[in-house]
Amino acid sequence: MTVRDAEPAAGTTLHGRGGTAHLKREAVALDRAGIRLVIPLHAIEAVHVARNKRPTAEILLNSTAAGAQAATVCAISSRSIEEVEAFANAVNAAIPQRDEAERRIDGAALVKAQERPSTPRTPRRPFLSTDEWWACSALTSLFALGLLLPAQAGDGHLAKLWAATFAGVVFGCAVARSTWRATVTWWLLHRYGVTTIATYADYMPGDDDNTPGIVVYEFTDTASTTHEVRRSGARSAPDNIAISYDPARPDFAMGPGQPWVRTLILLIRLLVGVPITLALAAFLLWYFTTAMHA
Repeated sequence: MTVRDAEPAAGTTLHGRGGTAHLKREAVALDRAGIRLVIPLHAIEAVHVARNKRPTAEILLNSTAAGAQAATVCAISSRSIEEVEAFANAVNAAIPQRDEAERRIDGAALVKAQERPSTPRTPRRPFLSTDEWWACSALTSLFALGLLLPAQAGDGHLAKLWAATFAGVVFGCAVARSTWRATVTWWLLHRYGVTTIATYADYMPGDDDNTPGIVVYEFTDTASTTHEVRRSGARSAPDNIAISYDPARPDFAMGPGQPWVRTLILLIRLLVGVPITLALAAFLLWYFTTAMHA
């Protein structure tokens, strides 16, 4: 007779080197290298946790020979020992308990290989976001205004100067925006920030092998709401990172880094960004006032 200690916890997942294992109701689905291995729970003898350099969950299969060493179908390592142990405990609790007199089975013969179900790719972000469209519209209007005024005054030299220097104006605007956002973000996190752990949630590969992908992390704020943090990186990114966020605006979130490191980066931004911003403001003031009436 076969009995169960507990029903398997639906959705229990372990992600790491060696694949991603999902605990289902009657089996463990192991996705790796484009293949899904379906391992029935009654084919598993146990899941063993090996405390090596990286904690590893080893799925051990039943054997027909009494006393024979169990075969390992897969070893999945993770940086988090808590996640490995939680997965192992969940699977071990779901494995059917067999009577001693019950005929032994060959677990390896019950493992089935299937084509890994395709997951819908995250829709590509639009060519330009709403904020970027607004920025482009504002810069286009500024460029047109800078040409229109000298054209009406019949000053071709000033119009050529504006066209030649407008690339620098765009660069100055970008630096000014970056400096402002970095300063506001640093101030909010320094004054109101909360530090927590963000967990690896997804990976979106780049367009080709030479383009880094996007690593998606998730964290839960003080209101128990889940938010995403996206960083450029490889599939082998850490499973957990420390982030700081502003509880009032969780979109203001930064990745790992000591406070003094973030302060140093801010100072570098200010030392570079503030002079460029002041020079940009001075040029625009000169152009639209003094130069127009020269």
